[in-house]
Amino acid sequence: MKTSLITMFIYLIYCVYFTQSQITYENDRFTANELDFIIIKHIPSVFHNDNIYLTIQYKCSSLSRRRISLSIRIERNLYRYNFAVFRRHWFCQKSIHIQTRYIRVKLHRSLAYASDPQSNLQSWPIEYGQLNLIMYNNEYENGNQILKSIQSNVRFLPVDKRPYIRSFRWNPLTNTTIQTTCQKEPEIIRIINYPLVLTGGVYGKHFVLPPYQDYSLRLEQQSRVIRPKFSIVFWIFIDEYCTSEFFTIQCGILQHLSFNNTHLTPEIFLNREGQMTVSTFGYLYDLFGNGARTVASIPKKEWCRIAFIVNEYTWSVYINCLHNWNEPIVAMHSSPNFYYSYDELGTFIIGGSDITPSFRGFISQMDIYRRIALNYEQLPRKLDMSSMKFLPSILQDSPQCKRYIHLFAQCFQQYELFNERLQKKWTCNAQPFQLKKSNQQCSLIHTWKTQFKASDDIRYRIFRALRRQQINSTTDVGNKIFDLTIKLLESDQLDLVCDRAISWSEQAICYGHPGAHSLLATFYQFGLCGLERNSTRALELFFSGALHHDRISLLALGHRHLYGLDGVPIDYDAAYVYYREIALTSKNELYNPKSGEVSMEYIRLTDDKLIDELTFDKSDSFYWLKQQARQGVASAQNRLGALMYSGSNGLTRNIQAAVDYFRLGAAQHDALSHFGYGLALLKGQGIKKNVTEAIRQIEKAVEHGYLGAQVALGYHAYEIEKNYTKAAQYWQDCFDRTHDIHCAHNLGVMWTTGHYPPHYIVDHVRAWRYFSFAAQHGQIDSKLVVAHHNARGGHPVIIRNPWLAAIWSRYVAEESSVIGTTVRRALEAYRDRRWQTSFLFYVQAALAGVELGYFNAGYLCKDFKNETSFDCVEDFLNMYLMIHGDNLNIDSYALLTVANYYQLKKVNLTRVLQLYVHLYQIGDPQGLYNLAQIEEESDLNNTIPLHIWNKIGVKFDEKLVSNRYRRLQTIYQYCRTLNIPKSDESYIPCTIAYFKITTIIFYDEQFKLLITIILLFITTLVFFRWM
Repeated sequence: MKTSLITMFIYLIYCVYFTQSQITYENDRFTANELDFIIIKHIPSVFHNDNIYLTIQYKCSSLSRRRISLSIRIERNLYRYNFAVFRRHWFCQKSIHIQTRYIRVKLHRSLAYASDPQSNLQSWPIEYGQLNLIMYNNEYENGNQILKSIQSNVRFLPVDKRPYIRSFRWNPLTNTTIQTTCQKEPEIIRIINYPLVLTGGVYGKHFVLPPYQDYSLRLEQQSRVIRPKFSIVFWIFIDEYCTSEFFTIQCGILQHLSFNNTHLTPEIFLNREGQMTVSTFGYLYDLFGNGARTVASIPKKEWCRIAFIVNEYTWSVYINCLHNWNEPIVAMHSSPNFYYSYDELGTFIIGGSDITPSFRGFISQMDIYRRIALNYEQLPRKLDMSSMKFLPSILQDSPQCKRYIHLFAQCFQQYELFNERLQKKWTCNAQPFQLKKSNQQCSLIHTWKTQFKASDDIRYRIFRALRRQQINSTTDVGNKIFDLTIKLLESDQLDLVCDRAISWSEQAICYGHPGAHSLLATFYQFGLCGLERNSTRALELFFSGALHHDRISLLALGHRHLYGLDGVPIDYDAAYVYYREIALTSKNELYNPKSGEVSMEYIRLTDDKLIDELTFDKSDSFYWLKQQARQGVASAQNRLGALMYSGSNGLTRNIQAAVDYFRLGAAQHDALSHFGYGLALLKGQGIKKNVTEAIRQIEKAVEHGYLGAQVALGYHAYEIEKNYTKAAQYWQDCFDRTHDIHCAHNLGVMWTTGHYPPHYIVDHVRAWRYFSFAAQHGQIDSKLVVAHHNARGGHPVIIRNPWLAAIWSRYVAEESSVIGTTVRRALEAYRDRRWQTSFLFYVQAALAGVELGYFNAGYLCKDFKNETSFDCVEDFLNMYLMIHGDNLNIDSYALLTVANYYQLKKVNLTRVLQLYVHLYQIGDPQGLYNLAQIEEESDLNNTIPLHIWNKIGVKFDEKLVSNRYRRLQTIYQYCRTLNIPKSDESYIPCTIAYFKITTIIFYDEQFKLLITIILLFITTLVFFRWM
């Protein structure tokens, strides 16, 4: 049995061998009979550089030479497509026999070996290629003359399994295992880690992805441009899909734009029904692209995780909300065309842009996975609330607010009943004999009236306002309560009205007043009115206020992102978002002023001269100026018109009165009055619009010497007449002769839009020169342009700088009338000696990050330091110095106070020295005198380093520098001979100190001389005695 099995097995092997031999024989016979052929024997499964040979068999039938080419190609490297990593060629002629050639494969070293920094070798992350064997009809490599061809897919060693190139060299010193460390380049980038508030405006957070440094990563990125793989995961809370103030069909979640606003892949939008729309583009300048949207809508007022995943030709969206986490909204889309996606190109914008506004709500924890297409199981499942503990209380309707809304509904119900009784002449005011029994409504209202006098219950006040038709909605109630709160705080009896002010502020928030959020946050942030300091509660109020467009709340969030305060991380792009919204509002207020507004005035309380020059509405200087204007003094008429138009120098904005004064001044041919009156006629502000008369008035302003009026003439030519040549002539002449900043800005606009004659080309470089000049000299539009380019990047002249973008936007944002109103209340209170009120409103301005608020609050703080829980120096003056930095335009009071504070506490001596040096550099000799006092009072020698004395100009004699008193004598002598504005204040103290040190030196040196003489005398006496 065993023998038969062995025999059968041998027979089976013989049959298989015979079959293969027959096949090989038949193939050889067939190829021998074929005139021309090529073939590759045994292609290896993986190609590398360790003795890989290819066996090529070929046969040619032509007497002339034919070219045979062997190549291995890859799809692309970083710079070239269809790149050959190995090439060989040879020639063949007519032969009756099959010829064989053995080719050793030697791949490009970037495919064969691992990366090696010492050899300057970057390994390519490419694992697949194509082998091509081609026979041409002649000896030239011509694509039209291909006779035979063979193509086969091949594979290379994976990157992590490739050997190092030096291990193949025959050198015992280098033939060792090489340890290399790749430069760490994050594949998962956290774009947003802290909640970002979006209020539905045309602004958003800009960001760019860092370019890859590793060659292999850049190569793979280039190869994936038309077959991208990436994932974007973020959390979103939607309060409103698209706000009504912008008439757009969709609002932005994530936009990807180039410098000239070309749309790039990917872009994510939200339509007015809450459906998410995804836009992709097939090539770089695709103007239309293709898009698809989800069928379901994203729920409002709930945190949802959105995952957008692109995997070559397919994208997917997964939306999981907290209330139904296990029931995700899923959308998928496959495109027949490829996507063009290069994440290092252009700028990403979270929220709105100049093209598309944002939704209203929050975005948090946005991660971008570069080159990674996640699946659903890999998505993060938890919202990290550790950095935003305050958000849940913002987004949930508090029971207290529900109670206040119920009270309003109760008052409105009683108001309707009152109207019904009024129609029937059956009211609470009717005669008693008309009521046979007590009326429950009358007693209820009487109870409200009694409670209003005894507590903070305002139902009677609401009912009375409804009767007088002063309010109609909860918004009106909020405005009324907030106005009452401000009146309470202006009474300068903060200790008596604190509880009521806090209660009414909370009610105003519930009724929807934006400004009440920041007012209440002021109490919590600084611990006013007996409250404990609670920065978390203040942040909660900032976020809820920002969501409702409260400007001080937006400024406060921007300020905290700019400097990293109260646990808020430094994020210049986020700071720019908040400053940008207020800056656009400030710009609109400048060009479309309304009566009742006031301008921001930077007046420090240490500047008595500026305070005395203020012309408040009821001040003597205002009445004197008004009297001069009535008597026909043209300068007074123009001055009053300008002050009332801008609402500055203590006056409230009154457009109608300003236009009247401009008209009176223009009647006397005052150039500035002509311009002001003509501008009002051109815009229709405070007077009926009359373009013809406006142009005539503006031309008269130019005739009477005010060349700056040409900016308005150019505006009319540019916007209304569309005569770009005429506009350019006006603006260019205006700028060349006066360097007017408005003309400079308009010239920049013409070069940006390509409207400057005669060539009408776009020149961003020349436009930037005009914008930069105008911004540095205070032109508000140019400031916004400079901020925009620094935030956006891609400009041919400047590099993206988010910090500068935030700073420039902040300059414009702080010009808002809301900040101006707050500072004006504080300034008026200071004038009327209502110190508590003044301090409170300056603290509110400081809360928004306004340096003037910090300084003036710190100046007034010394009178309240025993009644509050804050530190005057650390919370106010030190913050004022931090904002100013090394700027020379800084008040000496803050420098001196902070330096003395640290010096008395004997902490941070280095900081003390820096402050005194800065104090001296701004022209106050007190800094030099205090430095000398520190040197004199110290027990150590050389307490202050020599480089600090050199910095302020004190030079020591090298022979005397080691002597402490001689060094002090030099310092005080230098102090006596100062030639700076306040040198007369320092002469007497420096002189007294100089003579004191001189006396010490004289006594010290003379005492030594006396001792020397006595010793010499004693020595001589002893010597002669012993003799």
